Amino acid sequence: MRDSLEYDLIIIGSSWEGIYAAKVAVQLQARVALVTQCNHGNYLINEALINRSLGEFAAWNYQLVNSPLAAIAENKIPNISISQANNWTININSIIQTQNSLAGLAALGVDVIVGMGEFYRLPKLGLQVNKRKLRSRNFLLATGSVFNPQFLSEDLSNSYLTLKDWDNNKLTQLPDNIIVVGSDPIALEFAQTLTRFGKKITLVVKHSRILPQEDLEIATLIQAQLEAEGINIVTNSEVSQIKIINNQKWLQASDRALSADEIIIADYRQPNIEGLNLAGVEVKYNQQRVYVNQKLQTTNPNIYACGDLIGGYCLPSIAQYEVGLILKNTLFFPWYKTNYYPQPWAILTQPNLARVGLNERQARQKYGEIYILKQYYNQVAQAQISDQTTGLCKLIVLEDGTIIGCSLIGDRAADLITVISLMMQHQIKLDSNPMRGLTSVSIPTIYPTMTEILHHVSNDFYQQKLQRHPNLLKRLQTWFAWRK
Repeated sequence: MRDSLEYDLIIIGSSWEGIYAAKVAVQLQARVALVTQCNHGNYLINEALINRSLGEFAAWNYQLVNSPLAAIAENKIPNISISQANNWTININSIIQTQNSLAGLAALGVDVIVGMGEFYRLPKLGLQVNKRKLRSRNFLLATGSVFNPQFLSEDLSNSYLTLKDWDNNKLTQLPDNIIVVGSDPIALEFAQTLTRFGKKITLVVKHSRILPQEDLEIATLIQAQLEAEGINIVTNSEVSQIKIINNQKWLQASDRALSADEIIIADYRQPNIEGLNLAGVEVKYNQQRVYVNQKLQTTNPNIYACGDLIGGYCLPSIAQYEVGLILKNTLFFPWYKTNYYPQPWAILTQPNLARVGLNERQARQKYGEIYILKQYYNQVAQAQISDQTTGLCKLIVLEDGTIIGCSLIGDRAADLITVISLMMQHQIKLDSNPMRGLTSVSIPTIYPTMTEILHHVSNDFYQQKLQRHPNLLKRLQTWFAWRK
């Protein structure tokens, strides 16, 4: 006889991905509990949402100051502070929190439990919260990550800030000279936002360039944009210590000593798993991530994990994909494996950087002969109209028209990349016949909008194909010679 289990799924963590998982699971009629894994009933702070909100405000402010289209006298431009922008961000966050509130989850039928959970193994796997023992078929870890610079001792924790300090408003009253440590998307977005609010920013990254996993040409354009806005990017610099000398904060980064009025750590994350007793239930992890397989199972097959808890960039879109796959595996059959290849993601700097599939280096290594199609934003009418001409679309295509990757940098790139992602997911190819392709519309777009760049880049495929296949050109020449 089977054990009677209280829940189909217990979700641990009131992060964005945890709440999303609870909503979808209960809509599927599953018996679901969500343990907040904190001693308050609040929705955990969404760094991506805050960065996006502040970034939009900063972009508007930057456009007023720098765009020739604004045509506003300098003394008429409003002086907007981070504190004022943060008030607007708080209003937005409160609206989102209302939409994703724990009370709302409870109304949907989720058993919301405020408290800190701890796994136990005997007599059978379960979770103990507030002296209550919970049992479920499966568990989902959605607790996110925390900032924990390993090179610093605890007594130096007051010598720096992290992005979690939005919670206590420490980031709203910042001095003018700031060092930001980090090279992940949120660090880049945050550094640009601060510099657009008039701060002098030094960005310290451990690699030889920002975004080392990304296409060199695309990453170079982003780095050039950040530097053009005044950000001093210090590369090849691994932070080893922070000191306070005469009320000035000093940071040792490889062989460099850098000083500033404030230091913000936007890197060095570790899984937020304190108190869960993962070792006791045979879940393996290290300081960077919880280990999972392709089904997103931990080393205990009944415990799953998602989001930045398992490493990689802190990206809600990727976490959302992972949640969907985990729900299929936990509520139905554990057959499904991750395929990040057609999943789009973006860095919401201005301009945006977005990618789906392989970059050029990866594509050449895997396929050898490929088509690299490039179009620049300055060829797009809407880019000229809106004075957003910095940008590039790089599409990677096989001989038969199969799209295997796209990297985009430019205004609204985060929106445009979803078109390519859908084509890849549904295996929609560009026409392999260039004559037919040039006389049809492979990617329908509206003129004048930014989507026009997708039409230009698909046409580039047909033009390149004609150049690579002289016989096709000869046929066309013969055809028109015969028509004379």
